[in-house]
Amino acid sequence: MTDRLPALLVGRRRRLFAALLATGVGQAALAGLTVMLMPVLLTATTPAQRVAGVVGLGAGALLLGVMRLLERVLAERLSQDYVHQIRKGLVASSLVQRGPSVGITVARTTNDLTAVRNWIALGITPLAVGVPVLAGSLVALATLHPLLAWAVGVPMLLLSVTLLLLSRLGFSRARTVRRRRGALAAHLSDMVMAAESIRSAGGLHRELKHIDKVGGAVISAAVARAQVSGYIRGAAASAASLAVVAVAAVGSWYDLGGATIATALTVVGVLAGPVGDLGRVVEYRQSYRAAARIIGPALTPGLQTMEHDRRLAQQDAPHVASPVRPGAVRVIGLVVGNHPVPDLTAQPGERVVLRSADPRRVQAVVRALAGIDTAFEGSVWVAGHFLHDTPAARRRELVGVAARGQAIERGTVARAVRYRNPESDDSISSVLDMVGLREAVDRLPEGERTKLRRGGEPLSLPERAQLLLARAVYAAPPLVVLDHIDAQLGVSGRAALRRCLTEQPGVVVATTDDPDAFLDDHRVWDLDRATRTAVPPLRLVR
Repeated sequence: MTDRLPALLVGRRRRLFAALLATGVGQAALAGLTVMLMPVLLTATTPAQRVAGVVGLGAGALLLGVMRLLERVLAERLSQDYVHQIRKGLVASSLVQRGPSVGITVARTTNDLTAVRNWIALGITPLAVGVPVLAGSLVALATLHPLLAWAVGVPMLLLSVTLLLLSRLGFSRARTVRRRRGALAAHLSDMVMAAESIRSAGGLHRELKHIDKVGGAVISAAVARAQVSGYIRGAAASAASLAVVAVAAVGSWYDLGGATIATALTVVGVLAGPVGDLGRVVEYRQSYRAAARIIGPALTPGLQTMEHDRRLAQQDAPHVASPVRPGAVRVIGLVVGNHPVPDLTAQPGERVVLRSADPRRVQAVVRALAGIDTAFEGSVWVAGHFLHDTPAARRRELVGVAARGQAIERGTVARAVRYRNPESDDSISSVLDMVGLREAVDRLPEGERTKLRRGGEPLSLPERAQLLLARAVYAAPPLVVLDHIDAQLGVSGRAALRRCLTEQPGVVVATTDDPDAFLDDHRVWDLDRATRTAVPPLRLVR
C-alpha cells in the first residue's frame, strides 16, 4: 500500500508555482523598500521629501495588496488543478473496479479532497511565499541593525520548534477524525439505501440513536483536533507578538532612534500575515497526510488505467498477427481463477451461450470479453483486434454489452444509446424500434431528449434493460455480450430481443437461464470443460 499521490509540480503547475514564488520575492522586495523609504519620511526636512516618502510607502502598500491578491488566486488555481487530477483518478478507479460504499466515495471526493486542496492552497503556498518574505525581512532588518534581525529570528525559530513538536499529535488526531467521518458517511449512505426496510421494521428511532453515537464520536475527534489546531495557531500569534515586543525592546535598550524603531516595526507588521499563515501549515499538512493514506491506494487503479489508455491512444501500436479472419471472435488460452477455459472460435452470425457450475467463472469470462478486465492470462480477439492492446475508443466500437441491473448514467436517452459511439450523429430511431422501445420513448416529456436520472428514471426497469440492449447493438458491433439481460426484459421485451438478435450480423455471447426464450439457434460454451485447442504462438509485427 502506498499513500503517494501524483506529482504536484508538472506541466502548467510548474509555472503557477514559479509565479507564487515570484509573489513571495516581490513581497520581500517591498519589505526592503519600506526599510529604505520609512527613514526618509520620518527624518524628512522638506515638504518634497515628505511627499516622496508618503508616495513611495503608499505605492508599496498598494503593491503589497496586489501581491497578496495574486498569491491567493495563483494558490487556488494550483490547488484546484491538482485536486481535479486526483478527482478524475478516483472516478476512474471507481469505474474500473468494485469500490467501497457510496459514503466512503463521498468522503474521498469531498472531505479528503478538501484536505488536499487546503494543503496546496493554504499550506504549500504560505511556505512558498512566506519563507522568501521572512528571509527578505530579516535581511532588511539586519541592514538597520543586526540585533533587530535576531529579535525577529528567535521567535520564528521557537515557532518552528513548537510546530515540529505538535505535528505528530496533529497527524494522529487528523487520522482519527478522517476514520470516524468516513464511518459516519458510509453508515448514512447505507441507511438511506435501506430507508424503506427501516421504516417497515419500525427502526427509525434505533437508527437515529446509532447516528447520535457515531456522530458523537466524530464530534469528539473534531474537538480534539481543534485543540491541537488552537495550540498551533496560538503559537503563531504569540510568535508574531513576541517579534514586535523584541524589536521594541532592542530598539529601546540600544537607543536605536525613533525612525529606526518605527521602520523595524513596520517591517514586522508586513510579516504578520505570512507568519499567521505559517501557523496553519502544520494543521493542513497533517490533514493532508491522513487523507493521502486513504486516497493514494484508491487512486492507483484509476491512474494506471488512464495511463494505459493514454499510451495506447498515442503510440503506434504493433500490428498483431491475428489467428482468425476479420469479423470472428476468438478466445485463446484464457485462465480464470487458475482454471483453464476452453478456447472459443465464433464466426459472424453465431450465437454462443456460456455455461459453468461456478457463476464467478462466468462473470470473469464476461468481463474479459467486454474489455472490462484486462488482467488475465490469455487473449481475446474481436474482428482481428487484440482486445487487450486496443485503445478504449476503438474497443467500445468492437464490443457492445448489456447486463442485468446496470444503472444508466445521467444524460439524455439519445446520449445513452450513442454512448459507445459518442461521435455518431446517426438516428437512433431504427435501433429503438428494433428493441421495442420506440413507444416508451415517445411517451417521455421530451422524447429522445428526455434526461435520465438516478440510474434510468423515468424509465421502468424493463425499459432500462431495453435501452441497454439498444446501446449494445447500436452500430452493429462485431461482438455483443448479453449478461442475463433477458431476465429484466419481461415477456414482451424477450420477444423484442429475439427479433433484435436476428438482425445482428456479429457474434452474440450470452449468459442466461433460458436461452430458448430468445435464441432460435445457439451452441454452448462449457467453461468447465478443461480442454483447449492448440494454437501457434502469436507473432508481433511492427
